[in-house]
Amino acid sequence: MRPPRRPASADSARPPAPRKKRDDDAPRPESKGRSRPESARSRPDGTRGRSEGARGRSEGARGHSEEARSRPDAPRRGRSSASPEGRSRPETPRSRPEGRFPTRGEGRRDDRPSRDEAPHEDRQDDRPPRRARDTPRRADADHPEPKPATAGRRAITGIRKPRPEKGSVWTPGPGARTIKTEAGTDLAHVLVTFSKNELSVRAARKLIEAGNCRINGRIEAFHSYEVQRGDVVEFFVPEDREHRFDKRRVLHEESGLIAYDKPPYLAVTPQDGPKSWSLFDILKAKYPDIIPVHRLDADTSGIVLFARNPTVAAQLEKLFKDHQVQKTYTALVRGHIRETGTHKSYLVKVESGKGFEKWKSGRGQDAREAITTWKVLEQVGKYGSLVKVEPKTGRYHQIRIHFSEMGHPLYGDRIYSDRRDPVHVDRHQLHATSVLLPNPCGGPILNLTCEIPADMVTAMERLRKL
Repeated sequence: MRPPRRPASADSARPPAPRKKRDDDAPRPESKGRSRPESARSRPDGTRGRSEGARGRSEGARGHSEEARSRPDAPRRGRSSASPEGRSRPETPRSRPEGRFPTRGEGRRDDRPSRDEAPHEDRQDDRPPRRARDTPRRADADHPEPKPATAGRRAITGIRKPRPEKGSVWTPGPGARTIKTEAGTDLAHVLVTFSKNELSVRAARKLIEAGNCRINGRIEAFHSYEVQRGDVVEFFVPEDREHRFDKRRVLHEESGLIAYDKPPYLAVTPQDGPKSWSLFDILKAKYPDIIPVHRLDADTSGIVLFARNPTVAAQLEKLFKDHQVQKTYTALVRGHIRETGTHKSYLVKVESGKGFEKWKSGRGQDAREAITTWKVLEQVGKYGSLVKVEPKTGRYHQIRIHFSEMGHPLYGDRIYSDRRDPVHVDRHQLHATSVLLPNPCGGPILNLTCEIPADMVTAMERLRKL
């Protein structure tokens, strides 16, 4: 309910505008809707129309408004008594000019036939029935086989197919066991059960941590892993890794230095553990005055240099710092890598612990440049390559990181690989084959070389059989 109109005071009263006269004899359009008022675009004279009581912008509208205000006897504008059917508005710019589709208020053409009365030739009733979804399309003269969308041009797809994994084939050996009633037991106790209690739990844990167990083709190094029903578990008994001094492994012991062919599974220098055993401890019994100047990973085999006195040790350290020592490695990598190449990146440390570090290529203030070149010596079967590697820098795990980033990790690498090698090896297959350096005591250049170890030869033979 609307509130009553507030009476205007004498001072604020304003004479109402006169009501616009309308010719009752003029025909009205028969429409239930309303059309917009006229505008400059729709009026023939180009003037702009306005609704009743609105303040106009043209001079005629202003004059009409001033004249209406000056009349004191002008009647107050009241509500228009519109019919229930509604009023029609004058045409607006949005209303149709001639030739446009008729508006809602305008009548339709009477001569247009209805949809049901349209001639049948205009309606495509002679089309063949729609083919069911499960019905295959037949190619004939009337309906030839459509060409593929990519015919004559390059196929465009938003999803790139993943590259096949290199060397992911694995066949369980004769000693593999399938887990049945042992499901839910930790891996260490499963190994004790399989060995018929010949191994203790502590010894089983050491073997698992050393990478001597595979579950479904993947090396498992956690002894607390709970096996599941259906898992294929395979254990590998390692050979005797105890090393004693071997005179045949001494490659050079003149010019104030010693070159020794280090076997795998042996650290160069003592570790933090109280019971650690190293190559330095073995050689010190024979050469009490030796000083280590060159190091390799425990699982990396090959040439290691020791100095016999502090003077030679300082000269060797300077040669290594000035990159005058040329080192060559032989690596067995997964897959077939291209013949030659160079890989360059900057390495940053991502993890570190007691006797453990992990690096990767990245950026940062502590990033160190690493450059590695290689040349393929032999393609070993379908899943391996024997590569000659020459690192131009001596960064930590440089060779293993670079080949892993290129998609060809070293066989046996449990840190930078997915541990799914087609053949099982106990360590990463990397061997320091040769060292070329100036003689620290003067004389000709020293060229020290050695052969690849027996475990790498065995791994290559097994790869050739796959």
